[in-house]
Amino acid sequence: MSVEYKEGSHQSFIEYLYSAQPKQRGEIQLELDPLNSDKNIGLHIFEQLLMIFVDGLKYFYSDTDGKVDISNLREENITKINEYFESMNYEIKLEVFQTMYEYQFKYPNYFKNQQQITQDTKLEDLYYEIFNNENTAFRISFKYSVN
Repeated sequence: MSVEYKEGSHQSFIEYLYSAQPKQRGEIQLELDPLNSDKNIGLHIFEQLLMIFVDGLKYFYSDTDGKVDISNLREENITKINEYFESMNYEIKLEVFQTMYEYQFKYPNYFKNQQQITQDTKLEDLYYEIFNNENTAFRISFKYSVN
C-alpha cells in the first residue's frame, strides 16, 4: 500500500475523508497539529477525533440548517462513520442510555474537568456526553486500533 500525502484545511480533509467509500483499515495516517507542551496527547487526539466525528455526522445526516438531531441517529449511522475512522486506525465507541435509570455515571469526566488530566491519562479515558430531549444519554469515546 503506497502512502499518499494530502495537505489542506480541516474542511478539505473532511471532504476527502467522507466524499468517497471508506478506505482500507489504516490507509489514512492522521497527522495532527503540533501539541502544546502543557497539553495531554490523549486530550489533543480526542478533541481532533471528536471534531472529525461531528463533521462526519453533519456531512451525512444534517438538516438544511447544518444541524444533526441525535434522536434520529441509528446504530447503522454510527457504524458507517466508524468505517471511516477504521481507515485512520481508530474506533468509535458509543454507549447509549435510553433512560436516566439506565445511565451509568462515569468518573472522572476528563473532558469536562481537564484539570484532572495527568500525563497517564489515555485517549480511551476521555469521553463526551450529550443528552437529547427525551433524556437519552449518548457517550462517545475513541480507541486507537491497529489490527
